[in-house]
Amino acid sequence: MSELGPAAAACLVGEHNHFRWFHVEDVKGPALDELAVAFGLHDLAIEDCRNLRQRSKVDDYDTHIFLVLNTLHFDKTKRDCWFGEFNVFVGKDFLISVHDGPSRTYRAVLPKFQAEPKMAHPGHLLRALLDYIVDQYLPVLDTVEERIEEMEEEVIGRTSPAQLSEIFALRRALINFRRVATGMRDAVNHLLYRTEPWLRAEQLYLRNVYDHIVRALDFVETYREILTGVLDVHLTATANRTNEIMKVLTIYTTIAAPILLITGYFGQNFDSLPLLHQSYGVPVMHGLLLISSLGALWFFKRRGWY
Repeated sequence: MSELGPAAAACLVGEHNHFRWFHVEDVKGPALDELAVAFGLHDLAIEDCRNLRQRSKVDDYDTHIFLVLNTLHFDKTKRDCWFGEFNVFVGKDFLISVHDGPSRTYRAVLPKFQAEPKMAHPGHLLRALLDYIVDQYLPVLDTVEERIEEMEEEVIGRTSPAQLSEIFALRRALINFRRVATGMRDAVNHLLYRTEPWLRAEQLYLRNVYDHIVRALDFVETYREILTGVLDVHLTATANRTNEIMKVLTIYTTIAAPILLITGYFGQNFDSLPLLHQSYGVPVMHGLLLISSLGALWFFKRRGWY
């Protein structure tokens, strides 16, 4: 191993029992290059650290393994789900974590590393990072579940175009979640069959992490089915409301039709029209209008149309 450069040395988080943890938050800075030289990190892995939007994976190299882990984020306001990257180089006596900018995963695991001597171990530290990242999946799903339950009650009451837009936004969020969680499941599954001595002891805990991801994926499928049901209810309620409006408009039109017919007929400019010069013509005319309207209403009521 080569001597560390000044930028790489500044990224040293801690050193215990000949084990060192480095954390890099400036992916375009010199620290990552200096660590690559010191620990023999592969150029392709360094390139993956600097090119964001990578899916979860595990790559094997001679002296270490490289992992791309996906963190999950959810915007409650926009109902949008997206993922970030947390990259890890891990060998028998070092771990290098890489994140573009400040990382909540790093901030959460750091106190444990500083307080517990057993965390100065590649397997323990890697498992702690994985465990925290995966533990953030279920709270996101809980938020989605709460909103779906609210929407179930809303669509039964009154529908709106905003609800339809939100339903599709949540469906996209669940699709993104499933894509991210599937990649993480495959990555953790790969770790379960590693033969490195420092990782074999963690396989029981890694299996627990794997089970959490599988559970999250089960929830995703369940929520997608529920959301599809909410969409069906929304569309049905909207169609029923449209039918009610059309029924009312049809009733109004039908009632007005005989009135328009009678008034149009007697509104012709001819002196020979019946009742035109009779004193009782106006009452008879009003009677015809009233009888036609009431007759139409009685017919609709008898047919059960309102």
